[in-house]
Amino acid sequence: MTQAIKAALLSALTYPGVGHFVLKKHRIGAIFAGVFSIFFVLTLVDVFAVAQCIANDIVAGRVGASYADISAAVKQPSAHCAALVQYRYLYIMGIIWLFSVADAYRLGRKAKHTTA
Repeated sequence: MTQAIKAALLSALTYPGVGHFVLKKHRIGAIFAGVFSIFFVLTLVDVFAVAQCIANDIVAGRVGASYADISAAVKQPSAHCAALVQYRYLYIMGIIWLFSVADAYRLGRKAKHTTA
């Protein structure tokens, strides 16, 4: 397996920037991983806000405490909980991940040509 494919697969299958670390490009790998992590945490904040809203509905009695009721509330949140669901960072995260894979592959091919 070539270094370029190995780096691209590591970035694609594990976490953005991991392939850069294999190529000894630590700075750019840390940038990809760090920026992706920031957007990942922001997405988790949105998810936890919806979970807290559903938990508040359970405590207030608007949602039953059975598994079926909670499952239905997760699939179809109430209007005030649904307003919290935005997931606005998912597209950015996908773009960062794709750029990380493409850049790891590009740098792997460039390193091969440099050393050959």
